[in-house]
Amino acid sequence: MKLSVIIVNYNVRAYLEQCLRTVQEALKGIDGEVFVVDNQSTDGSVEMVREKFPQVKLIANTENVGFSRANNQAIRASAAEYVVLLNPDTVVGEDVFHKVIAFLDAHPKAGGLGVKMIDGTGTFLPESKRGLPTPAVAFYKIIGLTRLFPHSETFGRYHLGHLPEDQSAPIEILSGACMFLRKKTLDEVGLLDESFFMYGEDIDLSYRITLGGYENWYYPEARIIHYKGESTKKSSVNYVFVFYNAMAIFAQKHFTRKRMDLLGLLINGSIYLSAAGAIVSRFFKRALLPMLDFGLMFVLAWSFSSWVGAGGTARGPVGMAILVAGLVGLMALTGAYDRPVRLLNVLKGMVLWLLFFTGRRLLSGMDSHFEVDLLAVLFLGMAPLAARLAMHILRVRGYSLRSIDLKRVLSIGSAEENRHALALLWQTHFGLGRQKQMSLEEGEAPEAVQEIRRKIKKHGIDEVVFCAKDLQWGRIIELMEQLRSTGVMFKIAQPAREFIIGPNSIESINDLYIMERYAVHSSAARRSKRVMDLVIALGLLVGMPIVLLIVQDRTGFFQNWWAVVQRKKSWVGYGPHQEGPLKLPGIRAGIVDPGGGAGPNDPLSMHRANVVYAKDYTAWTDLRAVLRGLPLLGRG
Repeated sequence: MKLSVIIVNYNVRAYLEQCLRTVQEALKGIDGEVFVVDNQSTDGSVEMVREKFPQVKLIANTENVGFSRANNQAIRASAAEYVVLLNPDTVVGEDVFHKVIAFLDAHPKAGGLGVKMIDGTGTFLPESKRGLPTPAVAFYKIIGLTRLFPHSETFGRYHLGHLPEDQSAPIEILSGACMFLRKKTLDEVGLLDESFFMYGEDIDLSYRITLGGYENWYYPEARIIHYKGESTKKSSVNYVFVFYNAMAIFAQKHFTRKRMDLLGLLINGSIYLSAAGAIVSRFFKRALLPMLDFGLMFVLAWSFSSWVGAGGTARGPVGMAILVAGLVGLMALTGAYDRPVRLLNVLKGMVLWLLFFTGRRLLSGMDSHFEVDLLAVLFLGMAPLAARLAMHILRVRGYSLRSIDLKRVLSIGSAEENRHALALLWQTHFGLGRQKQMSLEEGEAPEAVQEIRRKIKKHGIDEVVFCAKDLQWGRIIELMEQLRSTGVMFKIAQPAREFIIGPNSIESINDLYIMERYAVHSSAARRSKRVMDLVIALGLLVGMPIVLLIVQDRTGFFQNWWAVVQRKKSWVGYGPHQEGPLKLPGIRAGIVDPGGGAGPNDPLSMHRANVVYAKDYTAWTDLRAVLRGLPLLGRG
């Protein structure tokens, strides 16, 4: 046998199905086999493989044994000349396996090989080719020199930035996302080190391949899509700790004591710096717009104060800061910082602030400066409106004022597949804006890239959908790479018409069709639900003597009360239900169901109650449910 394809899966069913379809096409004409090792997924991945890909050799683990051990299970069962370790969130072109096998056959010293990887936006992934993370290389990356000088042979060595992305070359480290390996080499240098649960195992094995006298190669003639971390979000603090812990294991295993201590010091420093960076970055992403509003309005308040003189509303920086902070806070409550950006939510916040300001003045008595102060408040309110209009005009990513309900989509494929893809997107997007189509012949034409660019620019296209039933996977990868500079979202409509997959989304015919403005998982609903949780918690605290006489489990009540305050639970959530044909939006676990614990007992009626709760949520629904279910607030 020539090739064994090994895929380790954990709860990414739709990506796995897409990957297996592409692998099937790429294996045509090759004596090969496919292994899927599932690490106790709970999303139906195992059942999907058994039903749709019966020829796949499935290893269904009863526990999550980690990436290294799972791959080793399949490698030991393989008798092929070559194996490829492939992530489930990848898309393989039809010619990839043929090209790689031909290259490896022609280069007997090549023990491992990596291909050119692009992400779901068509952007080249620099981890396609990497250097050994020695103390110096790690230091340059940690202090930011790698990012400042990405193409430097010295400072950019972590990703070998001095090597062109379209030129084959020997490299030091392969990526575990797509790692072709000669079985003979593995027999000599050993399999993946199972002390690495996740991350670092590819670096360790790549290094051992070179120590064994073999070469690792970067081969860009073969290209794949890697959606990169759909099952592991790389911006999370947990990822930082897991990744750098793997680096520490690698350093301890391979470097001398002196070098290990130096790299260990750098790695430990990196853990805390990167964790802090991840937290700060997440904060600034969420706080950017409120901080911008605060800064602009503070400057305007200062300017207005100087213009009207000492009699104006702003009496010093503290008074200005309080005034501006109040307006920012009220705008936050009305959804001014939700995505997508809506000017109406900003206006709501301004109206609330005017009502509060006027009411306070009426209660305290009007003075001669009221008109000036009112004018100042109106003047300040212009800043957030102007800021959002400016970001919209400048096309700042993520700050468009166009409604999320009106995505402009270009679908490429046959007329029938285009119709199905657009119909599914219409449902999951709650409606579409412009819907443009390109025929299969146009998508395969030599001038297709220029024509797609023209349509994107002319019609303001947001998303380009490729119909995989018509277009070859390799052609889709080629188009995505050539169109990466357009900034549009690329998605792939699956041949079975069940899913449309994008860089960070999976849209399914089983998604519950609900309007965003009423959905329980919308930004506004999450905010009002959290506020209601805290209001109810405060009310229960004030009425504690009476509440304790009513609740059936007092100890459980205190535990639940604290869990709600800590945001681990909500007072109201879905009632007990089995996963049905429609997937409910994800929310926090509730203490009582929407009926207050007195809901229907049969599963079908409870499912209907949950659907109504998901589609037509209001905060008052939670309050009514808690009042009905007061005796049950202590249950686990």
